[in-house]
Amino acid sequence: MTVFPKKYQFCLTFQSFPTFLTFQTFALTLSTKYVQINSLKAKALGGTVMSRKLLLGLDIGSSSIKLCQLAETGTGLKLVKFDQCMLPPKAIVDGALIDYRAVVEKLRETARLNKCEGAQCAISMSGHNVIVKQISIPEMTQKELEESMQWEAEQYIPFDIKDVNVDVQILNPKAGYGQMKVLFVVAKKDTINDYIHAVQEAGLRPVVVDIDTLAVQNAFDLNYGCPPNEVVALINVGASCININVISNGITTFTRDISNGGLLMTEETMKQLNVSWEEAMHYQIAGDDTVSDSGTELFREVRKLEERVSEILVTEIQRSLDFFAATTINADIARIYLSGGASQPSAFIRALERRLKIPVEIINPFKNISVDPSAFNPDLLRTMEPIAAVAVGLARRFKGDTRIGGNDVRINLCPSDTKSSRYSLGNPFKLPISVRIPFTKRVLTLS
Repeated sequence: MTVFPKKYQFCLTFQSFPTFLTFQTFALTLSTKYVQINSLKAKALGGTVMSRKLLLGLDIGSSSIKLCQLAETGTGLKLVKFDQCMLPPKAIVDGALIDYRAVVEKLRETARLNKCEGAQCAISMSGHNVIVKQISIPEMTQKELEESMQWEAEQYIPFDIKDVNVDVQILNPKAGYGQMKVLFVVAKKDTINDYIHAVQEAGLRPVVVDIDTLAVQNAFDLNYGCPPNEVVALINVGASCININVISNGITTFTRDISNGGLLMTEETMKQLNVSWEEAMHYQIAGDDTVSDSGTELFREVRKLEERVSEILVTEIQRSLDFFAATTINADIARIYLSGGASQPSAFIRALERRLKIPVEIINPFKNISVDPSAFNPDLLRTMEPIAAVAVGLARRFKGDTRIGGNDVRINLCPSDTKSSRYSLGNPFKLPISVRIPFTKRVLTLS
């Protein structure tokens, strides 16, 4: 039992804190904003004690930067900010920051325009420097797994373990026969550090490093849920990479990154029609009513190229899904959900449905998010839906988070000196309180 001297007698009223706490040992330090509880051992009945301030989602893609900020309300999530900033051609190639200064300047510009300088954020990665693997290992606790994950991961990666960051999540702790299913995620340290340094130099504070594949899954889970007893494929078609994630009963069962994407169309248009980057992009996004009579024939040639490139990309996707079907029991995919800026061409969607004979739908990442029509143009936001999935998934993250139930995945590849450690009873944390001094002559005691 701890007894406070009279000068620290006060009434504590925890704000927005529904769970009941029992305290053992602690020390209180007053400030104008919070009480910090050190050496706290707490038991929360019905919940986990941690801050739930959502992070800024920052999707740094090969062609553009997407920014998203969400806020929790009493009825769900609401959209606070969403923006896109285009990057110069080939500023990022295969996940590597080729034009580092240009990326930093665009990040700084995006943060300034959206008035979020200094914000804590979640970023993500994809490409050949990222490995995602689901494996079965003997049952163990989360702590035992984290202690052994470096050794476990070393068996499945082609890199030196000293050159990578590793994170892990238990997908199914009771998979049968004394085994559990685990998701290992590995990424090269050099690439992670490049992204972190660029974001920091732009005036933001990265505390979570996720991967695109899992960010899309978290956005999908928020808006659609994962249907039980059903297999779905989430395919994110970016400018230079296609992320495939097959989910069965809410659990990731197969992932693959394909080093190709929408930029293939741009490059083919430039080469075949001998036009500039800007002209190629114009013809890709233009419609029949936006080109002059003299350019109509050229526009039709672009559409033929689009069909040809779509067939190439669909062939790569089909090979990956055929491999999944050949190595998995109950592998019948019920539906494909598309995201990414390069997923929109009708030729690509038609080719997918024709070749795979599976229904295809484009994800709406704002489906279950409250959007104020006075703050966001609904028509413009609707055109942004395909490109927003990764940013929305990242905007669901919060500092120091872990898996919080459902089918969400909480991976963090951020270096330990940058990210917040996962919640531990031995670590100090902060709780907002209201203070009234004094409320009684009695000595306050807590046990």
